[in-house]
Amino acid sequence: MNKRVVGILLSIIILAFFLRIYHLTQIPNSLSADEAAFAYNAYSVLKTGRDEFGHFLPLYFQSFDDYKNPLFVYILVPVIALFGLNDWVIRLPSVVCGVGVVIFFYLLTRQLTHSSKTALLASLFAAVSPWLIQYSRIAVEMELALFVSLVAVWVFLKSYANPKLLILTVFLCALSFYSYHANKVWIIGFSTVLLIIHKRMSRAIFISILLFILLVLPYFKLLKTDNIGLRPFAISVFSRQEENQVQSQLLLSDFQRKDWFGSFIHNRRLTPINQSINGYLKILSPELLFAISIYNQIPITRLFFMWQLPLIVLGIFSITRWSRQLVIIFSWIFIGLVPGALTIFPPYDRRILIVSYPLIYLCSLGLLVLLKHVTQTLLIKRLMLLGTIVIIGLSTAIYIHHYFIHGLQTIVELWGNGMKELVFTTQTEKAKYRKVVVSLKLNQTLTFFLYYEKYPPDKYLRSGGTISGGYLDERNTFDAYQFKFIKPQDLESNTLYVWSVSETQPCLKVLKTTYLTDGHALANLGVYNREGNGCNI
Repeated sequence: MNKRVVGILLSIIILAFFLRIYHLTQIPNSLSADEAAFAYNAYSVLKTGRDEFGHFLPLYFQSFDDYKNPLFVYILVPVIALFGLNDWVIRLPSVVCGVGVVIFFYLLTRQLTHSSKTALLASLFAAVSPWLIQYSRIAVEMELALFVSLVAVWVFLKSYANPKLLILTVFLCALSFYSYHANKVWIIGFSTVLLIIHKRMSRAIFISILLFILLVLPYFKLLKTDNIGLRPFAISVFSRQEENQVQSQLLLSDFQRKDWFGSFIHNRRLTPINQSINGYLKILSPELLFAISIYNQIPITRLFFMWQLPLIVLGIFSITRWSRQLVIIFSWIFIGLVPGALTIFPPYDRRILIVSYPLIYLCSLGLLVLLKHVTQTLLIKRLMLLGTIVIIGLSTAIYIHHYFIHGLQTIVELWGNGMKELVFTTQTEKAKYRKVVVSLKLNQTLTFFLYYEKYPPDKYLRSGGTISGGYLDERNTFDAYQFKFIKPQDLESNTLYVWSVSETQPCLKVLKTTYLTDGHALANLGVYNREGNGCNI
């Protein structure tokens, strides 16, 4: 790289770092339950070698009975050991991965196109991409999975000239496999595509394939012996029984009419195929990435800028001729969309974050094609370049305003907004009471209390640890805390109760109320009062 390219790339990296580190703990303005779970399990591994359930160095973390992938947890362990357990520290690895993603957008694009201009554009678009910024600022595994996957593909392409790199590729692919559930589908499918276009089955490749199989085999073994497959299945289109019931009724009708062709069409074995096709068509909708969504961290923002959509289309037409580049980009997209297509619960975009690379790659190609071929007049070319800079700069500035100004007070559904204040307020009050009962109507209370109290994992495990990650389970306790549904017949004196403001508890006297960051009430703290208005106990 010449000095000019290095200077531009460094500027882009600095911009990317700033957009990912600025106000890191204020936007999003609360930890999600998943972030707290990742952090406390990493803290527990650091202190005891075991997770919150007492499992020794587990391959998967049971957590909320969703069996989280291990890579992000184990990366957090040394980070927490160095800097302590707090919100800023646990989000730091995602920031680092987010900056790494920007760097490898450049390196991988340069490897594919041999063009510094295209590579710089790809890294610039990655640096200011709302989609990538969003997942670089939270302590969950999606950005890590994307980063490891980019490095794996880049190293594999480098192995064409240096076969010794194949071993490194295998380990990176295995890390990608264990980084995020959605990546399992992508890494297996896309690795197969890369091997096919490589065309040479050497001894090194054969050994690499065997090594990869050995590395991922423990996962498939656990699918049979544990419950790690329940979560992916539960959120997949295959868990929906309504369509199966409809097809069964139609099948019965066909049998009664002796319609053998109809019996074939409504065969229950074909239903999953139909469900998959429907899901794939839904995930192809541009609305997912280009429309304002309530599932974004900042609901008034888009994941992609609107001006990128026509450039992506233009980029598609720029590589329509058959080439290795075409196969890589379109198979990357096709396989990367599969996990999102097969799931029934939003937000879908986190399950397809892997396709951010080929989409931004196409956007970069499209912009260069537009500037190169739209006209030969120098003045118009300069005006178009100026207009492009203004559009990109203005849209980025608008996004930054929405994200960093309005985002300070934004409440995101299903995040743990207000839980930090609730835990600290309860801490100041609990010494006055024999025990504290926290309502399960609140969001994943056990995890938030463990995390914000920094409760010693060794002490927690000696008392039994987590019994179940299910949010309806009432058996989890620690210290003076019990986490259960608050029922009138169970109310006791000398007990502090914590419950959601949405719950009606006429037999409880409110002592304190805690709030969300927008000023709305979240929870009440109070005690049993049988003389309360409406209390019939």
